[in-house]
Amino acid sequence: SMSAVTNQSIDLRIDTVTYHRLPGTTTTICAIKMVNGFTVLGQSACVNPADFDQELGESLAHDDAREKLWPLEGYLAAERRYQESIKEEA
Repeated sequence: SMSAVTNQSIDLRIDTVTYHRLPGTTTTICAIKMVNGFTVLGQSACVNPADFDQELGESLAHDDAREKLWPLEGYLAAERRYQESIKEEA
């Protein structure tokens, strides 16, 4: 159904993905901006600066941000279903 939340349905709603490494740290921030303008942030950090790997840091930060999208998209899908049910009763 149109109201199901899937990896693909989330992908279709992503506008931009940007990464920022906080200067002097091993902390990487991933900002996922949705098509409606809402942005979620994910982060990752590495304990030992000698082990820092930018690609891995970005991947982990992206995973963290993306996890936050599931409950938000689930809420949105539930709201859409609810609004449709109200329209049908009217």
